[in-house]
Amino acid sequence: AESEGMSPPALLLLLALCGGASAQFFQFQQGGINLEDLMGGAFGGGGGGGHHGGGGRGGYEELPQEEEEEEVDLYERLGIQPEATDREIKSAYRKLSVQLHPDKNPDGSTLGRFREVTEAYEILADKERRVLYDFGGIGAARKGAQEQEGGGSPFDMFFGGGGGREQSNRGRNTEIDLPVTLEDLYMGNEKSATIKRRIVCRNCKKKPNVPRCQGCGACPKEKKMVHRRAGPGMIVQQEVMVESKEKCKREEKSLKATIEKGMPDSEQITFKYESEQKPGQIPGDVVFKLKPVAHKFFKRSRETLSMKMAIPLRAALLGFETSFTHLDGHTVTIKRSGVTKPGQSIRIKGEGMPKHGVSSEFGDLVITFTVDFPPTLDAELAAGLEQLLPPAGPSDIRIG
Repeated sequence: AESEGMSPPALLLLLALCGGASAQFFQFQQGGINLEDLMGGAFGGGGGGGHHGGGGRGGYEELPQEEEEEEVDLYERLGIQPEATDREIKSAYRKLSVQLHPDKNPDGSTLGRFREVTEAYEILADKERRVLYDFGGIGAARKGAQEQEGGGSPFDMFFGGGGGREQSNRGRNTEIDLPVTLEDLYMGNEKSATIKRRIVCRNCKKKPNVPRCQGCGACPKEKKMVHRRAGPGMIVQQEVMVESKEKCKREEKSLKATIEKGMPDSEQITFKYESEQKPGQIPGDVVFKLKPVAHKFFKRSRETLSMKMAIPLRAALLGFETSFTHLDGHTVTIKRSGVTKPGQSIRIKGEGMPKHGVSSEFGDLVITFTVDFPPTLDAELAAGLEQLLPPAGPSDIRIG
């Protein structure tokens, strides 16, 4: 109890030690990308030694902390795995809700179970609340529902609400350069990359022998807010690093990125919440950034393709007809009559890149010609050209 005669109200001090979350960059590699390497070593820098924030415990009296959150397995309630799809969640709920509905069980024997199944479905069927449950537990998911009822987002509670949501309790994004060919961008394709990451073994503390919990070990230390009495009339709220009670393990996961026709060169493809996991923290995203590989013939500028074509002197003077194979294998034919000057360009409508989002429409192809002159002329050919070509005097030679 506070000392008698203390009239000023108790002072609440907030000592925040949260670091900013920044994106990490990594190059695509064969054999998989280890996200642990991006997070500062084993288990992503989860430790902090004996750091307790704000200069140790000297003189502090620990106050009673909140009781440990109950362990509730919503997936087990519905009889599904944590990797279940939205369709599997809905199917399981429909089946159980019919079996347990109070109308079919008027004695009330299934009412409690019916309510549990309904709560599990309401959380797991909502994408944001499911994320909160997976990484923050049942308490976070229930508080998220309260935020929704108040007109906000479930994440507002977890991130501090509104504008204070800036990554305070969000893991770092991982950005990966994904090589793509011009053919991929022209025709569309699907590219895969394997990442190696830490995942949280949700609800495995009391069920280590469950198949999905096998191989789970210690998680990184967690940040936790504690209240301590610093003296008469003063309560201090501090953020400290504590040993995690959750279990974690490493896993490989293949992410498939759909390369759409005409995608911009530096387009980003985001996989929400697929980065490193840590208890009590919403995971960051894995972001694939398209990195085009140089093509042998074509160059791209948005929806325009360009290429160079070398023609012999005879073709430049008399005209020519030729063809080449485009990126998707169709043949493009070029027919020229008359003189083609060195450096001259032609534009062919509809032979450029497909327009992203309107893949039935295409940009243009620009072809720039260079002329291959013979390295030497023998006397007979030179004499023939003198007869064919008009004479050239000093006035025909211009500077600039």
